[in-house]
Amino acid sequence: MKRSKTQAVYRFLPEMWISEKGDSERAVSARINNWNYMKMDGIYEDFIEDEIKRQIKLFGDRGGDISAFDVTPGVHSFSIVEPACREGIPDIIGEMSPLVFYCSSCGTVHELRNPNAVDKYTWKCRNPECGKMAVKQLQMIYTCECGYAQPIRTPYVQGVKDFKYRPNETQYKMFYRSGRVDKPAEFVQMCPNCNSRLVPDNANSGRNYKPFTLRVINLVDKRSGQFYKKGLDAQKVIVSRWFGKIATPDYEHILDNVELAFSDAFKSDAQRKAIEQQVQSLIDAGMLPQEMFESAVSNMLKNSPNNGSVERYVAICDDLFSRKKAGNPAGYVEWLNHFSFKLMQYYTLKYAKRIVSLDDSIQRQLEMEFIDSPQEILDMHKRLGIKNMQVACDIQIINCTYGYSRKVADPKNSANKNCRLKLNAYDRTRDGTENLVYGAKLDTEGILFEVSQRRIIEWLYANRITSEEQLPDLDDDISVKKWFAEYVHSDVISMFGEIDDSEIITKYVFALLHSMSHALMKAAGELSGLSSNSLTESIIVETASIFIYAQTSQGIPLGALSGMAESNYAYFLKKVYDESKFCVFDPICTERDHSACSACLIIPEISCNHFNAELGRKYLYSIDGAGAPSIGFWEM
Repeated sequence: MKRSKTQAVYRFLPEMWISEKGDSERAVSARINNWNYMKMDGIYEDFIEDEIKRQIKLFGDRGGDISAFDVTPGVHSFSIVEPACREGIPDIIGEMSPLVFYCSSCGTVHELRNPNAVDKYTWKCRNPECGKMAVKQLQMIYTCECGYAQPIRTPYVQGVKDFKYRPNETQYKMFYRSGRVDKPAEFVQMCPNCNSRLVPDNANSGRNYKPFTLRVINLVDKRSGQFYKKGLDAQKVIVSRWFGKIATPDYEHILDNVELAFSDAFKSDAQRKAIEQQVQSLIDAGMLPQEMFESAVSNMLKNSPNNGSVERYVAICDDLFSRKKAGNPAGYVEWLNHFSFKLMQYYTLKYAKRIVSLDDSIQRQLEMEFIDSPQEILDMHKRLGIKNMQVACDIQIINCTYGYSRKVADPKNSANKNCRLKLNAYDRTRDGTENLVYGAKLDTEGILFEVSQRRIIEWLYANRITSEEQLPDLDDDISVKKWFAEYVHSDVISMFGEIDDSEIITKYVFALLHSMSHALMKAAGELSGLSSNSLTESIIVETASIFIYAQTSQGIPLGALSGMAESNYAYFLKKVYDESKFCVFDPICTERDHSACSACLIIPEISCNHFNAELGRKYLYSIDGAGAPSIGFWEM
């Protein structure tokens, strides 16, 4: 059966069991062994690998076992591959599993030695008194949090070969005849790795395989990739750009001349030495304190001509975050790595090859007489806290799965005292040097929503999440952005668990954006005609941005999202606001589920990057009985 590459990354991964119907319409389960793969090209592996390592380290920090991975900085330890798609050669290789079968009529059980033994006679009952074509596969497996997995086998009872299975009586026992009575033989076994007690579960249950999938926005062009590979100095330039310290033409000039901009010829060592001597003279004369040496040098460098070099922008970044750099130099470098990674993805969306701007959308709706005035949309933007919207076209998303766990996804939710929850790695490359990451490219379009950072800070203050002493100058855009950079620690946001209360500001900001994202996706799915699992999200908390996009190929040629944003955007905004507050399962949803359930905000896991963590209508509206916060963002 043919499947798309994107489906393969989610549903047909090595070491998972799947259930499919064959030509006979009989459902059978199989274990995926491996892929026939090739190395993915046209991507910036270093860019993606940094984020994979960060996520793995977060898993370890939460108490998980990450011994299967090498997350050493600067060591290339992952290889991103995709199905080879060679004519006549299967891309995904699996085999039927388990090999235990039972008759649904009389309960007779038989077990085969290997998958090649399965034939048309497998499905006929071997009991001569029955003989019906009523045989089914017993689709159950054992799994453990330590990573162990095994298909079910018939229980071992000395001297016994004939068993009966009666699923209507009990799922976890078979029976054998002893004299005139039936005796039970339990399926329970002990994990050979950690000695945990295991009971069988449905083979294709999501509990038994939790894939850790990363969605990364691929860089827009080769220039950006070459620029990002320049390392720390490039990262500082990216940060300076976010704070408005480098004009777009100057940034483009650097991209057009990457090698020259970072070359030794453009590094003004002599100029720096001269400025350092000048500053030291001021200090010696008592005109400056010694502790202002670095900031004074940075300011003078910043205001000196740089002739195309990146040094000026590097100095600006260091000056903006001088306290962070001085207090923890290693932490500053790690923060820069992550912050710039997110900004690069934001800029890829913001400056996509083709965009439909908010002005384009308003003009189109005026022409079609869907709105009487631009103010209809602008007022809804103000109510929802949206600073800007645009459609980004020709965006490439890299979906890649780098590992999996069993039973639970978050080590902090593990109840197994015998072992640590393990993040399992896939096979290594053929030369044995790198872990495989299974990926697929998706060319798509989506809508970028930029939420007001000032409004978010005001909402946090209204809910007493932040104090008056912590507030920045809300009228100064740079101060607001700097506050976000210092207080919103997105490096603690993982793909598998909730954020600790010790990071309360980050927790609330992410919960707000995530809840908002799901409300937007729900409405967009209904209006665009795309199914609930055809849309997904990317949340960039550094810029308070939400990108919702089609994750299936049919959404792109139809122009489902771009068409909705161009012609139906005003109605979309009203629908989001009017229909997201209430849930058909209230008051149960509000009181038991903290205002988030499958009827309101929870979406299929294939569409959510964060396993539906940190969600609630209470972040958007003031809902009595839902707990903190008390004031919803959309009711400020």
